[in-house]
Amino acid sequence: MPVFMRSFQIYTVFSRNFKKILRISFFSKAALPITIIPMKKTQKIKHKKHPNSVHLTKKARLIKRRHQIRRQKQFLCFILFLIIILSLSFLILRPLRTSRQTHMINSACESYRSDVEQVAAKYDMSAYVDLILALMMQESSGQGTDVMQSSEGAYNTQYPQTPNGITDVDYSIACGIQELKYSMTKADVTGPNDIANIKLALQGYNFGADVYFNYLEKNGITSWSEESSKAFAEIASGETERSKEDPLYDTAGPWDYGDQYYPEHVLRYYHS
Repeated sequence: MPVFMRSFQIYTVFSRNFKKILRISFFSKAALPITIIPMKKTQKIKHKKHPNSVHLTKKARLIKRRHQIRRQKQFLCFILFLIIILSLSFLILRPLRTSRQTHMINSACESYRSDVEQVAAKYDMSAYVDLILALMMQESSGQGTDVMQSSEGAYNTQYPQTPNGITDVDYSIACGIQELKYSMTKADVTGPNDIANIKLALQGYNFGADVYFNYLEKNGITSWSEESSKAFAEIASGETERSKEDPLYDTAGPWDYGDQYYPEHVLRYYHS
């Protein structure tokens, strides 16, 4: 028999026997039993808390809560303190802002600047031109012929001493400057920045310098205030009050005499 045929027969027998072995191994009862061990479910291990640890946890939470409450109280106290400070600042600074508030002099008054400068130079009042224009702004806003409202003053000798009696603008300016200078002398004004004494001088211009400064000297008053201004107006008016419906009640004061807030009204136009 050829060697090739012999080898083929051996291969055929081996293949058949190998297939049988495989069937027996995997599918017959004779195969070795395979035991499947079920996996146990993993159980959570519960750790019992020690009583002391529970107590410590509660104590820690209580301490934490106390700290939170303390911080909240501190925050609220800070906010309250801040509100009080801001409120006090508003109350304190508001009057200062109001008193220092300035307004511009209008074009009508500015048109008289050169005239005021000429007359001021004549009476040695050149340093007070801006103050004179501020006074003019308060008195008339540059309207009419008696722009300084000096008709009723002592230096008016040519026109009736009645409101708006002067019909010459230049004469009104001259009378007004002389009246202001006299009042400034009584008040001992030292310069354009001497606001404290300028206030006295302005109030004297409005009330009448002689009677007003006599009152101040008699009562030992050396600085202007609304209280002293109202006290003088009460006496000068014969204790006559203005009606609350009178527009001047709020703007010029409660007593029926002059403008008890006159210095502040003039100085809002004065940029020293």
